[in-house]
Amino acid sequence: MNLVAARSVGMLLRRGSRVSPRFIWLCVLPAVAIGGALLLWLSGGRHVSTENAYVKAHVVVIAPEVSGKIAEVAVQDHKPVAQNELLFRIDPEPYKLALDRTEAELDQARAQVENLRATLAEAQSELVEAQGRVSYFEVQLQRQRQLTARNAGLATKFDEAESNVASARDHVGVVQAKLAKALTALAGDPQLSADRHPMVRERQAARDRAVLDFEHTRVLAPVAGIPVNVKLQLGEQARASTAVFAIVADARPWVEANFKETDLAYVRPGQKASVVLDIYPDEVWAAEVESISPATGAEFSILPPQNASGNWVKVVQRLPVRLRLIERPDQPPLRTGVTATVSIDTGRPTRLSSVLSGWRSFAAPRSTP
Repeated sequence: MNLVAARSVGMLLRRGSRVSPRFIWLCVLPAVAIGGALLLWLSGGRHVSTENAYVKAHVVVIAPEVSGKIAEVAVQDHKPVAQNELLFRIDPEPYKLALDRTEAELDQARAQVENLRATLAEAQSELVEAQGRVSYFEVQLQRQRQLTARNAGLATKFDEAESNVASARDHVGVVQAKLAKALTALAGDPQLSADRHPMVRERQAARDRAVLDFEHTRVLAPVAGIPVNVKLQLGEQARASTAVFAIVADARPWVEANFKETDLAYVRPGQKASVVLDIYPDEVWAAEVESISPATGAEFSILPPQNASGNWVKVVQRLPVRLRLIERPDQPPLRTGVTATVSIDTGRPTRLSSVLSGWRSFAAPRSTP
């Protein structure tokens, strides 16, 4: 539109027509301005932008696995550390003593298994002897029964033989119970090795736990990065599973931009974007859309909005969009948490026809139910 107006003005000037300055100010210049603004608006609709964006990085919270007194602090605030480098050390003496105690209990459990094995062998031998005595006393009882039948034996001898047989059989029952108890204590397998016995395995688990606790007195860096908020002091008491500081990992940072839901109709992963960090206002970073969150930020709040009852006010929601910063050799250091301005090129300019159709559908009368 501005091009046609300019051509018209040029033709009038070439024809020598006398154009009134008032006509130029009231008609031509407004038409040129409106046409330019319309073209700028149509071409600029392909970009969506927001200032609600922040640089993010992987932050690992450091917390000891065991409690105790801090014996050594080997890390400094904002000083880079390598992976598996010592951060701090907890006094290991209590855990060393606990480890020695569990190792002694493990040795004692192995000795108990061997004692059970010896008890089983003793019960087996005793059972053979008791069964032999039963056979012997049964023979004696048979002889006394024959003598009594011929009136050649004494009644007291017969009663004594019966008593001996009964006592021997009772002793066999006692020995069999003792043998069953010893076999049960060996998990039903006389050839079971000591290290496979449940009692020994329990002591081994306790010993392994003590070894693990002893190793956890040395807290190592899980990732390479930069420690922040390090306030540990020698002699301070640390609690297990309680955070003491954090490490910002060396992994590549990214940008998380919170776009309005109305701006994301044509945003797709892989689209190009430009990022300006507030810390470096003169630097423009090339970026690429990595992913779009499947849920709004309000869905993860502690108290999500409940719109099913009460007064309802429609509020435009925001969706986090993750952008990958394109690495370049001369880039300045990135700081996690700094704010940024993001502009995404959707590749889809605004079309006047779609705007007019949307306006017609909005302005069309609606039937009331």
